Amino acid sequence: MLPVSGVKPLFPPALLQKNLLPCPLVGRLSSTLTKRICFYIHEWLLIPLSTWYCRMSGVQMQPSVFPLPFGLVLKRNPRLREQEGLAMNLARAMGVPAPRFISFGEPPACYKDSFVFPSLLMTQLPGTELDAVIDHVDLEVVREDLAHTLSLMRRFASPWGEPICGVDGGPVAGPLVPGSPLPISADEAAFQQLFRVMGNFTGATGRTRDVIALAEKFFARPPHAIVFTHGDLNPHNIMVNTDGHVCGIFDWEAAAWLPDYWEVSVTAVYRGRPWGEFMDEKVTSGLYAEDTKGYRHVFALTQDALSF
Repeated sequence: MLPVSGVKPLFPPALLQKNLLPCPLVGRLSSTLTKRICFYIHEWLLIPLSTWYCRMSGVQMQPSVFPLPFGLVLKRNPRLREQEGLAMNLARAMGVPAPRFISFGEPPACYKDSFVFPSLLMTQLPGTELDAVIDHVDLEVVREDLAHTLSLMRRFASPWGEPICGVDGGPVAGPLVPGSPLPISADEAAFQQLFRVMGNFTGATGRTRDVIALAEKFFARPPHAIVFTHGDLNPHNIMVNTDGHVCGIFDWEAAAWLPDYWEVSVTAVYRGRPWGEFMDEKVTSGLYAEDTKGYRHVFALTQDALSF
C-alpha cells in the first residue's frame, strides 16, 4: 500500500524500488475512565513505590522520571500525551527498539492548577544515553544502526494517506514543531501554508522578503513522502550498549507522520553541529542536503513559534 501521492522517501534509496508495507495497527487512545483510574494508580501507588525503590536500591531519582522495580519506569510532566505511548508501541511493531507502553494516567480537572501532571508507565530500556558516552563510542557503528532504524520506520505507508498528522491521526506536537500542537494538514501544501501564516510571509518587509523568497523556493521542491518520524532523534534520546550499538530509542513525544526530510533536516537546522551534521551528512549520506538548506530559511521565519 502506498500513500495517495505514491511518493517514496529519499532515504533509504532501496525503498525507491520496493512497495511500502501496510502500517501495523495503531493503538487507540484510552477512555476517560481508564485514564482517571490509571492516574490514581500512578499517583498514589507507583510514585510512592518509586521513592521506596530508589532509596532501597540507591537509584538516583529525577524530577519527572520515576524508576520502578521489574524493569518499569513512570514518566510525568505537563506536556505528556498518550500519543507518545501509542508511538512507542507502533515503533516496536516496526522493529525499532523502543519502550513498551503500558498505561497512561490523566488527572481530573480539579488538579488543573496544581503540580500534578499526566503520567505514562512504560518499560525501561537497557544501556546508556549516547549523549553521556558520545566521545567514547564508534560513531560509524551508531551511524549504521540509526540508518537501519530509519529504514525500518520508513518501510511502512502512512495509514492516513497524505495528511501530515500525529501518530493517531490527530495534531502534531513536539519541541521542534512551530505552533505545537499543530493542526492536521490535509497534505504537504497545507502544511506549508501553516508555516506561511506563522512566519507572516505576507506582512514582511525589507531583508525578510529575501528570506521568504528562499523559503518559498524550498516549498516549491517536489513533494515529499509522509513517513513515521521520531521527531527529536538526538543523542539524549538514544541508548547504546557497551559495544556502542544502539539498543534503544525513547522520548517519542514528537513522533508523527511528517515529510521525510523532517527527521534529518529539522534536527540539523535546530540542533546544529556536530549532531545535525552527523545526521545530515553521515546517517543519510547527504540525501537531504538541499532540504536542510531550504528549511534553514523556513526556520528563520518560524522559530519564534516554537513554544513546546
